[in-house]
Amino acid sequence: MRLQNELYEIIDLQREGERMWAEIRLNASHFIYRAHFPNEPITPGVCIIQIARELLENYLERNLQITEVKNVKFLSVISPIETPRVTYSFEKISDVEGESAIKSQVIVFQDDNQYAKISMTCK
Repeated sequence: MRLQNELYEIIDLQREGERMWAEIRLNASHFIYRAHFPNEPITPGVCIIQIARELLENYLERNLQITEVKNVKFLSVISPIETPRVTYSFEKISDVEGESAIKSQVIVFQDDNQYAKISMTCK
């Protein structure tokens, strides 16, 4: 299930070599937030990772499957009410030698607040 244009929308997308930044706006009325959690919505960790994959797909202009996620750190909750906009910063987007895989380090933040750090590999 794609989350783009349902759970979130891309406000701004910038590319520079092996780096990309994407500012997104979360949709606080999405049904996921009714279950996670009623009256105090929090963006599920799996959705934070799925958004990263979808944004990387936009950057590379190809479909991807996550093959490995490691060193995931959820540093703070992302409430679509308190923080409706967050930025995903992709660092070190690189090919894995001998495979058709891509590695990337992702930081999710807004202003001086970091919400998540993710290292992932996709094919």
